[in-house]
Amino acid sequence: MPLLWLLFAVLLELSGTYLLKLSDGMTRRLPGAGGVLLVMGAFGALAQAIKGMDLSVAYAVWGGAGLVATAIIGALAFGQRINRAGWLGILLVVGGVVALKLT
Repeated sequence: MPLLWLLFAVLLELSGTYLLKLSDGMTRRLPGAGGVLLVMGAFGALAQAIKGMDLSVAYAVWGGAGLVATAIIGALAFGQRINRAGWLGILLVVGGVVALKLT
């Protein structure tokens, strides 16, 4: 069950971040308010996940998955480019999460 909460937390964070981007710096109130509520929900789901798993692993997976997926969403939905250094950074984050999980 903790993994499902963690997955839910990642999905809420991604949805909230997407809406925050659409809010145009909070000038569009409806997507902005929705984004804030979804990000708050992500923290609630993360709190449920860490009841049954190590905090370090849960937070690393949540942050790492969010970072990687947000970069991909930014590229696909908003035409943002990821340069070589960005891809290297993403690989390092993924490697760090995997290493943490293996310890």
